[in-house]
Amino acid sequence: MQHMRIIIIALTLVMVPAVSHTANEKNGDRSLEALADDLKFQNGMSFINLKMYDKAIETFNEYLEIYYNGNHRHEAYRQLAGIYFGRLEYLKAIDNYRALYEEFSNTESGIEAYYNVGICYNKMGNDKKAAEIFNDIIESHPDSSYVQQAKLQLDLMNILEE
Repeated sequence: MQHMRIIIIALTLVMVPAVSHTANEKNGDRSLEALADDLKFQNGMSFINLKMYDKAIETFNEYLEIYYNGNHRHEAYRQLAGIYFGRLEYLKAIDNYRALYEEFSNTESGIEAYYNVGICYNKMGNDKKAAEIFNDIIESHPDSSYVQQAKLQLDLMNILEE
């Protein structure tokens, strides 16, 4: 019986370092993946800072394709949409704002993107579609800070119609 205890203790001592070594490898893999995620996203931000918007678009699209569960997905969508919005390419901006909203619809970031879809439609002169989105924000997300902004947009649209 005593020999059995010694063998179990010896096996435990041998197995613990092996298990912790495997755990460290897995954590190391996660750390490398997180680092790669951050670096790819930061490359896109660097291109924006350099005003190299075509390269930023390419980099953020690659990021979104590669890092399906990436830490910066919402910001990558936001940056893409912002570039297109600034270029007055509202349909492309809408595509990215909608993608952001679809992935993050229960967050303020997602609701902000949906609000910006309404703004894009308004800029394109499609007041009916813009009003639908602003009304949907008011009904579907009553606790959001964007409800007040949506109401303000609707009020402005009504004033301009009169």
